[in-house]
Amino acid sequence: MTEPVHPDALEMLRAAGLEVTEAAELAPEAAAEALAAAEIVLVRTRPLPEALMAGPVRMIAKHGTGVDNIPLAAARAAGVVLANTPGANAAAVAEHTLMLMLALAKRLPAARAMAATGRREGPELEAADLAGRRILIIGLGAIGRRVAALAAAFGMEVTVLARSVSGARTPEGYRIAESLAGALPMADVLSLHCPLSPETKGMIGAAEIALLPEGAIVLNTARGGLIDEAALAAARHLGGIGLDATEVEPLPADHPLQGRDDVILTPHTGAMSAGAFRQMGMEAARNILDHLDGRLDPARRVV
Repeated sequence: MTEPVHPDALEMLRAAGLEVTEAAELAPEAAAEALAAAEIVLVRTRPLPEALMAGPVRMIAKHGTGVDNIPLAAARAAGVVLANTPGANAAAVAEHTLMLMLALAKRLPAARAMAATGRREGPELEAADLAGRRILIIGLGAIGRRVAALAAAFGMEVTVLARSVSGARTPEGYRIAESLAGALPMADVLSLHCPLSPETKGMIGAAEIALLPEGAIVLNTARGGLIDEAALAAARHLGGIGLDATEVEPLPADHPLQGRDDVILTPHTGAMSAGAFRQMGMEAARNILDHLDGRLDPARRVV
């Protein structure tokens, strides 16, 4: 285990007879030695080195969905199986996304600051309604679909952009965008829910941000690196920015996004509700046992 997981997941693995080492409890050198000797690695967000694939490791179990911290090509070349837990944290991340959206639309940071002074009016408190606003959701996996459903329940007009859908409308009735450039000018809210890959890295840069309409809200609860954060900080026409993931975590204290009333930063905790944390751990542990039994669900097998 490179990082702590739910105790129930540890108990499941130990009850099955596996020798489990919790690297987070070890000194750095001892943790590195344990990792190099492991036949199975259960990882959350710690980056794994390519050199690890040349060792005895035969399986990597990802605690969560995103696998950008794992050298996929090296794993594939070495015949290492990689399995993840898609959907285990979908409800938690979707709710976190809606929390950020509501807080920014209703000017919560400014309202909290003004409440401390006794003021009740001011241009910084001009809240917006979500009903009738247009949201563009990029990525339509388990999280993106939940965000779309929640946004629709608030009366928002939902447009999606994802490789998994085509045509004019999804089965749920959401509009499917033909292109990113064509959809951005119509997006009052932009919400990212796609994996980080060479194709998606930096997909929202200065040119894309400039296409967003005045007062647009930008949300990233997926992966840092999808957005050019310097360009995001420099934009002056946006209505709010909510980031649970940043390219460098934690975001440096002197970063221009820090300390702004129109920005809400959370420390990559959207998936860490009590229920989601346990579910991700249990599913990762189940993937390990299923792999050892020769019945790993193909839908969970990334490599």
